[in-house]
This record gives sequence, C-alpha cells and structure tokens, in this order.
Amino acid sequence: MVTGRVIAHGKTLQPVVEVIVHGSSNQRARVQAVVDTGFTQYLTLPAHAIAALNLQFAFEEKLTMANGESININAYTALMEWNGRTRQVEIHSADGDPLIGMAMLRDHDLYIRAVPDGTVRIDPLA
Repeated sequence: MVTGRVIAHGKTLQPVVEVIVHGSSNQRARVQAVVDTGFTQYLTLPAHAIAALNLQFAFEEKLTMANGESININAYTALMEWNGRTRQVEIHSADGDPLIGMAMLRDHDLYIRAVPDGTVRIDPLA
C-alpha cells in the first residue's frame, strides 16, 4: 500500500504521495508526487531531479496535453519503490510538481478523501 495526504492550496486540493526513486549511481531521492489521473504515464520529474539522479535516457515521446497541445518530452528509465517492491519505470521530464500517472496506478485501487489533510491510499488489487 502507498499512502499520502491531500494538501490544500487555497480552494484547490492535491492528493500527494511520497515515493523513492533510485538513481543510476545508487543514490536515492524521496519525491513528493501529485496523483494525476489525467496523466497516462508513470512518473514525471523536473530536469534538475533527473540530472541529480543521473538517470539513463530511454527515448523521446510525443504526448498530448489536456489542452490538446502536442509536446515532445524525454523519457528516462529508473528504479522506483512501489508497494514495498522495487520496479523499473519510465520517468518523463516535465516542469512543475512531480506527477504519478495512470500507468503506476494500473491494477490498483485509489482512495482519496478529498478534504484538506485527507487520506490518500493506493492499494494493489489482490
């Protein structure tokens, strides 16, 4: 199970969980990531975090944003701790807050108590 909390920013709410990403030289980073069901991939990180972890470039991908705009972004491979296991994931370089997307949530239940400081829980399906 992955747990977190809902953070209030004025009238807006963000469900946030903490994950650990492993770099290519055995360094690790604790990442506070917003759960974003509109993001179809695994995880985003800003370019400075990708550089600090010395992640391995994998490919460039064209993604379509919510506003319909298409952008090309770089994807990297990394190991990430998830539900007590280490798994290889694709990490996309993107400005802004790190995001956990639907590829990470596949085969999981997502529970969000959508109030300030509410519970966020991601449970693997049995």
